[in-house]
Amino acid sequence: MSTDQIIQQILQKRPEISREQVLEALAAERDRTGGLIADATLLRLVAAKYGIEVPNAKVHSRELPINRLIAGLNDVTVAGRILAVFPPRTFEGKTTGKYASLIIADASGVLRVMLWNDKVSPVELGELKAGRVARFAHGYTREDRASKVELHMGSKSSIQIEPEGVNAEDYPCIDRFATKIRDITETQNGIHLEGRVKTVSSLSTFTRSDNSQGTVLRFTLADGTGEIAVVAWNEKAEELEKTLNVNATVQLVNARVKTAQKGGFEVHADSSTFAKVA
Repeated sequence: MSTDQIIQQILQKRPEISREQVLEALAAERDRTGGLIADATLLRLVAAKYGIEVPNAKVHSRELPINRLIAGLNDVTVAGRILAVFPPRTFEGKTTGKYASLIIADASGVLRVMLWNDKVSPVELGELKAGRVARFAHGYTREDRASKVELHMGSKSSIQIEPEGVNAEDYPCIDRFATKIRDITETQNGIHLEGRVKTVSSLSTFTRSDNSQGTVLRFTLADGTGEIAVVAWNEKAEELEKTLNVNATVQLVNARVKTAQKGGFEVHADSSTFAKVA
C-alpha cells in the first residue's frame, strides 16, 4: 500500500482530520526516527494513533539504532552489547510457555529485549550472557508499562551471538550509561548505577496488605560523587543478601529512583533490576 493510499484511508475513516494534520504528524515521526524508517511504516503508526488499523508495518531496509526505535514496528533488527540477563520464567493462560529478558545497549541507548518460548534456549544454555554482543533480527516492538519501547523476539525471530561484521568496540559497557549519584535530581525509571557499598542493613520482613510476607534489604551506595540509599525488594533482596558486603562493588541495571520519606531520593531494586556484585 502506497503512502498516498494510507493517507486516503486515514482521511476516509476520520473525516474531521485534515491532510495537513496527517502530513504534520508524519513529519514529526520522521524527525523522531531520524529518517531511518519508511514513510509508509510511519503513516501506519500515525493511523494507529488515530485509532485506525493499517496492517503490515515493517522495516526491511537496515539495522536500526536503539534510539530510533518506536513502538508498533515489525521485522526489526537491532544489535547491542548485553548488559543484563534475567532468568527464564514460565507463564500460563490460554497457552503456556516461557520467557526471559535481556537489557542491551548500542552507542545510542539501552533497550529491553523480551525472548519468548524457543528463543529462551540461549539463555538457558548460558550462550547469551552479559558482556557479549548479539544481533536480534526479525523482532517486533511494543511499549511497556512505563511507555518505553522494548523489542520482542518470537517464533520468526533469530539471534546471532558475536555476529560476523560487527565491531564489538562500537558497543559500550554499562559504565557508558551509568548515572553519577550527584546527577540524580528527579524520580525516574530505568536508571543504571555503579558504586561501592558503604553500609548494609540486615534483611527484614514485612506484611503486605493481603497478609503475605515480603522481604526488604537496605544499603548505601557511593560512587565518588555522592551517596544514596538503595532499597531492594523481595527476591532481589534475598539475592543480594547472599553476596552483598561493605566495600563490594555493585552494578544496578534498570533500577528506579523514588522520593525518600525524609526527603531527597533513594534507589529501588526489584525483580526487573539486574544486580552484579563484585
